[in-house]
Amino acid sequence: MKVGSWPSIFGIYLFGVCGASTVSKIIPLTGDIGGHFGLAAANFGWLVALIAVPAALFAIPSGIVVDRIGAKLVLQLAALLGIAANLVYYFSPSLQFIQVARVMEGLAIVHIYTAGPAMLMVSTEGDKRTRAMTLWSTYAPVGTATGLMLGGMFAESEGWRTTFLVHGTLYAVASLLGLLQPKVVTSMPGQAASLNERVGELGKAFLRPMLLLLSLAFFLIISMGLGANVTFPGYLAMVHQISAQASSSMVATTTLAMIIGSLGVGYFLTNGIRPPVLYTGLAILGFVAGVLCFYPGLSIPMRYVSLIGWFVLTGAALATIMAMLPMVSEPSRRGSAAALTNFAGAAATFVNPPLWLGISSSGHWTPFIGLLAIGWTGSVLLLWSSAILLARSKKAKVALQA
Repeated sequence: MKVGSWPSIFGIYLFGVCGASTVSKIIPLTGDIGGHFGLAAANFGWLVALIAVPAALFAIPSGIVVDRIGAKLVLQLAALLGIAANLVYYFSPSLQFIQVARVMEGLAIVHIYTAGPAMLMVSTEGDKRTRAMTLWSTYAPVGTATGLMLGGMFAESEGWRTTFLVHGTLYAVASLLGLLQPKVVTSMPGQAASLNERVGELGKAFLRPMLLLLSLAFFLIISMGLGANVTFPGYLAMVHQISAQASSSMVATTTLAMIIGSLGVGYFLTNGIRPPVLYTGLAILGFVAGVLCFYPGLSIPMRYVSLIGWFVLTGAALATIMAMLPMVSEPSRRGSAAALTNFAGAAATFVNPPLWLGISSSGHWTPFIGLLAIGWTGSVLLLWSSAILLARSKKAKVALQA
């Protein structure tokens, strides 16, 4: 593969899809894993969330690893770890081994999420870099859909463990293609920051109020998106009396609508609509769509419509927040700004699956309305506050220059 070629870009993208599918593949297997290992549905959320622990602990050190040994090797090692984790899943004799596999996968994806974009940024330029990074931003919905489809194919059957063999094979394909990837340098010699320097930069990012507010908004939108995603398969199976495979397929296909929302945001923002204004409209519609998604009296065709609306709107909301990230972060601390949002995402991944799945297991749907109201209202207020602080900062700079 040539440096910056589309085969190279899609090869890197495949690693991201493998990583994102790690989070969702066990959702359709709730009954299988729970029944086999005696794990209550109310506690299953903690198993889903376990993957976020390595992400929170190793987000910053993974940047040092990429700087020291190179993005290509990091991706290869992460893929091998993903393969090993799936083998542990497949042969697990107890729940403890499932938990070990979950942590192993968490270690794999935190390095993928660092090495993937790093390799894309240094191997592409200009418009191609923009298109490559836009493609990379869609790995989450595509990977989530892939994971749900994989788990749904084998859920509620004797061969439910086959999910892990297929996912491991997907990692193996990414690894083999990775051998053809060109070797690129992600940092100049002598410029790799130490852990103390990275922690210091992260601390300075935490002290930037507008960035902190935006990161909290990011936490809330990820909380709602992830919480709903892990809840929908089981909840829809219960409400419509359908199989886990059917409900997982329903969610997997509609999840891809997030891509439409993400790409649509670029059109509106480049035509003069301010991010907070756009986000406010998305929040109002998103709340309505979310309530409809959980309303038990909806027919299956209308459920599809509400799910598509939900994923379009949450995809657009997430893209709006990410579009604001370069605006509120200092040019010299873009990496720290990204690290802060990564921490927010990891925290959301850890907190929300137990909360949402616990509510779902109770059989009541009205508490979801409260979570949606808090998430959308809070994120709107945080986004506007960040935008106001940004505007004041710009005015202060203009006054100083005058």
